[in-house]
Amino acid sequence: MRTHVPDSGKIVVVDQMLIEDLLARPDAYTKSAGSGCLAFAYRKEESARHLFEGWNRAQFGDVGFLPMNVAPDAWRAILRLLMHEELYLPSFLADCVSPPCQRAPERAPQREAITSNGADRHAQYSKLTRREKQVLQLVSEGKSNKLIAAKLGITEHTVKLHMHNVVGKIGVSNRTAAAHFYFEVAPHEAQQTALD
Repeated sequence: MRTHVPDSGKIVVVDQMLIEDLLARPDAYTKSAGSGCLAFAYRKEESARHLFEGWNRAQFGDVGFLPMNVAPDAWRAILRLLMHEELYLPSFLADCVSPPCQRAPERAPQREAITSNGADRHAQYSKLTRREKQVLQLVSEGKSNKLIAAKLGITEHTVKLHMHNVVGKIGVSNRTAAAHFYFEVAPHEAQQTALD
C-alpha cells in the first residue's frame, strides 16, 4: 500500500518565457504545484508586473516571484523562502498591493524615489538592536524560528518577539518583506559576516 506524500516544500518554477501560457492555463500550473508553491522566474520587471496584474489570486492563489538577476546569496534566500511556502513579492510589486498599481512614466524619477527612500530605510535599519539584526539576517537566509533560536541560544518565543519588533521598526507586514528589506539595506559586510 502506498501513501500519498504531500507536496509541501515542492516548488514549480515557471520561466518568464511561458508567461502567456501561464496566464492562459493557470489551472494546469496550480494543479502541477499541488499543495506546494508556484513561482515565477523573471529577469525583467515588466514580465513580473504583467503576471501580477493578470493573475487571478482569488481563484488560483498566490504566486511567488523568483528574480533571476539578483546576487546569488539573495537568490538562494528567496528560494529558501519559497521552499517554506513564504512567497516572495518584490518591492516594486509590493507597492502595488495597497493603492492601485501605477506604472512610473519614466525610469529616472523612479530611481530618484528609490534613492531617497533608501536613506529612510538605512535609518530604519540603524534603529534595530544588534540581536534584532542577527534575527533579521537569519530570517533572510530562510531559517525557521526554531533554527534561529538554536543558533542564537534563545527561545522561539524570543525570536518571535524580536521579529515582531523588527517588523514594527522597519514598517513591513511579514517576514518575507523583512527579508527583502534586509537585502536592500543591509551592508554587504553584514551579509558575509558569520554571527557571533
